[in-house]
Amino acid sequence: MTDSAETTLELIIQRIEGDYSDFSISSRWGRRQLMLNRKMFATFSKFDMSFKLGEGELGQAYSIAGVETWNPKGRKNPSRSWVLVPISQQKHWMSLALDAANYVNERNT
Repeated sequence: MTDSAETTLELIIQRIEGDYSDFSISSRWGRRQLMLNRKMFATFSKFDMSFKLGEGELGQAYSIAGVETWNPKGRKNPSRSWVLVPISQQKHWMSLALDAANYVNERNT
């Protein structure tokens, strides 16, 4: 990751840690994962970040240049609820991470 992407990641982690007591970080499939109550809501790799979003947030995410549908398990068929956001659009990562955390948190309560 570039230094600015790493800084963005650290800011996201600090914010989510402050907002959710059941936040954790793990690693799988070669990606760092952000989780709430052991449910993944965002992942990081060297050049992008992915998010699990609700229907309304997905529409907004797809308006960002370079965003693609993504499958967290690496299968050919992408998941409808996951998007991959390139590092060139990291300015959107914080808001998407907060949306993703909120979406997963609401589904688990």
